[in-house]
Order: sequence, then structure tokens, then C-alpha cells
Amino acid sequence: MPSVAVVILLAVWTVFAVQWKEQDCPLVPTSYLLVITHGTPSVFEGCGDHPIDVTED
Repeated sequence: MPSVAVVILLAVWTVFAVQWKEQDCPLVPTSYLLVITHGTPSVFEGCGDHPIDVTED
């Protein structure tokens, strides 16, 4: 049963990381780390040319 929970957790983490990737952030490791530090991105957050570049913390 714990292994099922781990798989579900990784799947949810990946879904959130893909949202950061859609904001022009590299998927590995940046997007996964941004899920931990910032949660999901707003329309103004992202990497590179977005108004709020979250990689410049």
C-alpha cells in the first residue's frame, strides 16, 4: 500500500512540474524544485522572459 501512495505522489508532483515547464523552465531539476519552493505557477511567474523570473531568487 505505501508503494501506491509513492506512485500517486510522484504522478501529482510531475503534473505540477509540467506546469512550470510550460512556463519555459527546464523540467529537470528546476521545475521539480519550483514545485517544492513555489507550488504551482501563476500566469506571471516563470523562467526567462516572464515578468517574474523565479530563478532569480
